[in-house]
Amino acid sequence: MKNKEYNVIRVLILTLVLLIAVTAAYFLYVGKSSQKVRVFESGSDEVVLTVSNPEGKIWEDIYRYPGLPCGAEYSFVVTNYDKRKLTDWSVCIEFDAPLDIDSSWNGEYSVDGNCLYFTPDQEMSLVKVDDESYFGAVIYSRYLLNVTGYRIEGKMPLDPKTMPLTYVIFALYLIWFIYLGAHILSHNKIEKIQKQRDHDIEILNQSIRTFTYFIDAKDRYTRNHSVRVAIYAKEIGRRIGLQEEDLQNLYYGTLLHDVGKIGIPDEILRNEGRLSDAEYEIIKTHPMKGVEMLKHFTAIPDISDCAHYHHERYDGKGYPEGIKGEQIPLFARIATVADAFDVMSLDRMYQKAMGYEDIIAEFKKNSGTQFDPKLVPVIIEMMNDGFADKVRAEYGPGVTDKI
Repeated sequence: MKNKEYNVIRVLILTLVLLIAVTAAYFLYVGKSSQKVRVFESGSDEVVLTVSNPEGKIWEDIYRYPGLPCGAEYSFVVTNYDKRKLTDWSVCIEFDAPLDIDSSWNGEYSVDGNCLYFTPDQEMSLVKVDDESYFGAVIYSRYLLNVTGYRIEGKMPLDPKTMPLTYVIFALYLIWFIYLGAHILSHNKIEKIQKQRDHDIEILNQSIRTFTYFIDAKDRYTRNHSVRVAIYAKEIGRRIGLQEEDLQNLYYGTLLHDVGKIGIPDEILRNEGRLSDAEYEIIKTHPMKGVEMLKHFTAIPDISDCAHYHHERYDGKGYPEGIKGEQIPLFARIATVADAFDVMSLDRMYQKAMGYEDIIAEFKKNSGTQFDPKLVPVIIEMMNDGFADKVRAEYGPGVTDKI
């Protein structure tokens, strides 16, 4: 669960970083594009120049500009029909005859032959969308001039609000925040469920271990036996690579491996002498009694396997079914090894505890016959590396507050 949560957070962070990088690149592109000069010439539908001569503002003056007797006032209008604003613009207007300027307004003018060049004042240099900019001049020429062409140069900054990619990026951010919100809500819900699940598991643990106490309490020599066997079994499972869920199920199964002994008379379980053949046959019924007791316990898969098969042998000479090898469920094969180690390592009513050297020799001797040969090296390793000693120290027969 923690790994999954970490992966989700990592994906969210990487996605946000990617979005920020795309956004930065996008606005950098928009900024650079605004520095590009665009050109609009006669016939353009985006930026249009119109020229007019106000009626009555034409006169003749043969003395002021020799050879250019016709004076007139000309009004110029630049109209922006584009979807973006026009900035830092200038215009070159070509007429059908030479000209000279007498006076002008709203900008700077210059003349070269038939051409008039105009750069607007600062406050006139911006033409918004569907807006106009006006300028004008008093011009002398041989006759009333006609415009033969024009060329307008200016910058048109990209407007992110008019670009589809802006809305795509916005939508991606929106999706990211929605997902983040959903993840937070989901995380909180999962966390709440996990807490409830942990609480339920704790109740289950306590219930099973309390029940285990009743099993082990029937025999003073076996106090905490089921707990130790469960811990050994879970560690064997961990060392052979079982997943966490399987380890937990194995733990529960081995805790209850001797549950059938509840159905065995106390006088037989506590008999300090040698069992008769009849008594031994009764003892051998405890696996099937355990199966019967656990048949309605369906919350944990195969919970009865350890109770059912922990007295089976790898060579098929065990009981109650006489199955062999890998026909015996893995959990039961593990329980057999763990149970045998605990039995050999502690004092019993009919035998003294064996030392580790003797236990190891016994396991090696019966590897492949009584025990799964792949599990024997694991239990030996647990003896050699001190794991078994720690369990015995914490959950020994005399310890009662660990149930």
